[in-house]
Amino acid sequence: MSERRVPCPSCGARIVEGARKCRACKGWLGERHRGSVGSLSGREPRLARAAVTVASGVAAVIIATLTSLKSPVGEAPPLTALAPEGAASRAAPDDAPDPAAFGPDAAEPAPPPAEPKGRWRAREFRIGDVHPLDVVFNPSGTSIYVSADDASLREYKLQSGELIHKASMPAQGDHIRLLFDRYVAVLRHEDAARIPVMDTTAWDRDPVLLDVGRTPGDIVALPDGRTVVAATTDTKRVTKFELPTGVRLANITLPHATGQLFLVQAEGRPYIAALGALTHAGRPGGAWIDLFDPSESPFGATRRSIAVGREPREGDITRDGGAVFFPDRLSNTAILLSVAGVTETRKTPVGVGPTAGFLLDEDRYGITLNAEARTASVIDLSTMEVKSTLPLRGVPLTGVTSPDRKTLFVALGGTQWPPVGSGVAVIAGDPPRVVASLPTGKGACAVAVSKDGARAVVASYWDRSITVLER
Repeated sequence: MSERRVPCPSCGARIVEGARKCRACKGWLGERHRGSVGSLSGREPRLARAAVTVASGVAAVIIATLTSLKSPVGEAPPLTALAPEGAASRAAPDDAPDPAAFGPDAAEPAPPPAEPKGRWRAREFRIGDVHPLDVVFNPSGTSIYVSADDASLREYKLQSGELIHKASMPAQGDHIRLLFDRYVAVLRHEDAARIPVMDTTAWDRDPVLLDVGRTPGDIVALPDGRTVVAATTDTKRVTKFELPTGVRLANITLPHATGQLFLVQAEGRPYIAALGALTHAGRPGGAWIDLFDPSESPFGATRRSIAVGREPREGDITRDGGAVFFPDRLSNTAILLSVAGVTETRKTPVGVGPTAGFLLDEDRYGITLNAEARTASVIDLSTMEVKSTLPLRGVPLTGVTSPDRKTLFVALGGTQWPPVGSGVAVIAGDPPRVVASLPTGKGACAVAVSKDGARAVVASYWDRSITVLER
């Protein structure tokens, strides 16, 4: 094969025809391959550099334009001046927010004040799968304590109905009593010999058990802020205890079963008034009030007994503690017993089957709830005459007065147990009258009122609910 040689167009050296590179000058001959090393030094690198330059310029113009626009947010707030060293220990003002909180510190909202002339409204919330037996307000007015039939004591928020505390008791409590705005005593009237007392500031602890004897009847707090007196029906004992230890300080046995205790003022001193009765062959055989100074030693040494009828029922004491007002169911009478000085008993006939008595309007009026007649008798205590008789929409079971004694709330559950009636009557005014009748769940069994009188609650047994009354 012959090789024809031709001169190199660059240097003139003889090269093989068709060769792509000259061996003498190392130069490429003819069209070069794209992407080769030699192509990077030609036209294509110049075009790429031009494109990059143009793109960079356009981007710089856009950035300059955007950064020159005014921000819609406005000026940033000034930085907080730091306190000099040594000033960090100064106390923050009371209204300073929590540094770890979002916004202002959230406090437990207090219930709004009641409207003086507003109409009463009712709302309710459920308490779960238990039946309520009794209810009492927390002193703050933002929650309530409920005794349930599963032998528990519970605390619910009034606003939302949320269960916030629960404690198990030795037995279910038929009634509960608030002592010293701190303790809750749980009373079981049958098949019990102790009264559990729960400290509401320590729900994680067991209740203190007061060994009172069979069938506890009632318990009352004394003015010293640390001792209580409890009574029983079967064992007929009245016993003094100290809280929170539960130590028994003294006791006395009476000739009759004591069902109610009152703290009254007699001879210028606090006295215990123990209201009890005797039975003969299951029938009422007479009732007495025993008065004695609980501070005397031996306990009950100053006791004196006063005959007061045959079958006394739930009663009330005057604001000055000088008199006790209660009905006698068997004789259908209301009794006002003065104990401040020389004892004096005044009576008046009322409706059929009175079961409870209350005092209203600075002790000017006495009210008896008459279960069989389904009425409430209004008595002018200055003359001991019935001023009016108020019809009720159901059979009254129990009631409670507001602390100012301007309003009486009556649960219309009926006298059978468990109760089957429903509704609550509100009695107020001068003279007292029924100003509202509101619905509740079935089995209205207990009622309580807050310390400011702005709200009341009714526990409904069968409905397993709490009805809140407010205005």
